[in-house]
Amino acid sequence: MSGNIRLWHSAVSILVLASTFGACRSETAVDQILTPVRMEFEELFALEDSVQLDTSVLIGSISMLDINSMGELLVQDNQSNAVHVFSSSGTHLRTLSITDCNPEATLGFRGQSTYLDDSRIFVLTTKGAMVFDQTGRCTQSSIDQDFVTNTWSVCAFRDTIFAMPLALQDSTHIRAYGSDLTLIDQFPLPAPRFPRRANTMLPLQGRTMGCFDDDVWWVYGEDFDATRRLRRAGLTQFRLDSFRNRTKDYPAISGVDPSNWMEVTQLLDKAEAEASSIVGMFVLDEMTRLVIYDGIESDLEERTTSALIASHEGVFWGVGTLFPDSPSAAKDGMLYFTGDPEDSPDGEVTNPTIIRYQFIPPGDNDD
Repeated sequence: MSGNIRLWHSAVSILVLASTFGACRSETAVDQILTPVRMEFEELFALEDSVQLDTSVLIGSISMLDINSMGELLVQDNQSNAVHVFSSSGTHLRTLSITDCNPEATLGFRGQSTYLDDSRIFVLTTKGAMVFDQTGRCTQSSIDQDFVTNTWSVCAFRDTIFAMPLALQDSTHIRAYGSDLTLIDQFPLPAPRFPRRANTMLPLQGRTMGCFDDDVWWVYGEDFDATRRLRRAGLTQFRLDSFRNRTKDYPAISGVDPSNWMEVTQLLDKAEAEASSIVGMFVLDEMTRLVIYDGIESDLEERTTSALIASHEGVFWGVGTLFPDSPSAAKDGMLYFTGDPEDSPDGEVTNPTIIRYQFIPPGDNDD
């Protein structure tokens, strides 16, 4: 088919697929579920450049990457228990001293770092939550253990900090905190359809929730699209043709130890292969969400990384595409991938390369 855009269905089939989806989960009822347009990655993203992080500090590995509106790179390195800020060109600007906020703080497995806005950086450690200003000075610290043990994503909407939970249970809520990190409100979430799966195979840390200009949006790993925190008339979600719904939960597992580790791994691999999964959601820009999936492409019969890009304002019809890999970050229409560190020609160790792509918003998808 000629042209830049291939429809996954004919124009007739790009109608409402389900207007009664809310009967299953009334809390997340939507008015319509539509099929996105299929486009190639190269039609949606143009290679901008690559950034080599300078070696005035050496990064063991980038466990999290975030970007502010100035293009500055917030790099979390769990191996060295450090959080660094680099300029958009890769120059090291500062290293945040998390022990200034709490002398016992370490990042650990659940540690995460994110920009709340251009002037504030949020860091979660094994000892609590902390906020730094743009100069790297610790301005707020909390030892609230609920932040430590039950937070998987954090973002800021206006003056409020929102936290998405790690444990997805019947009493799950998105928690709202003031600038002083005190709890001020909670917003209930529906229970996941498959609780064992939801608590075993989580989307990427920091990528289960995003703050856009219109609201806070969230995802479960079993969903086909993100959901708005507050109900709104006219809400539209998109469902990729290749998305395979889960039909059953994971098998019950009493415990994991060296004697059954291989068996449990095989059980989970088999269960995960039976359906598509959301890898995470990114704020591509203030009103455009990017949802990344892992699943089987029906025409390829192999696991692939696919993506949905949807405008909250209806600027363009939702589009789906295959990705070369899962991105590390997105901001202001820029998509960031993390490359592997490579030795320089003279044998010196280098830092990972950051590869940037510019989003090309689709034109009139009816052409």
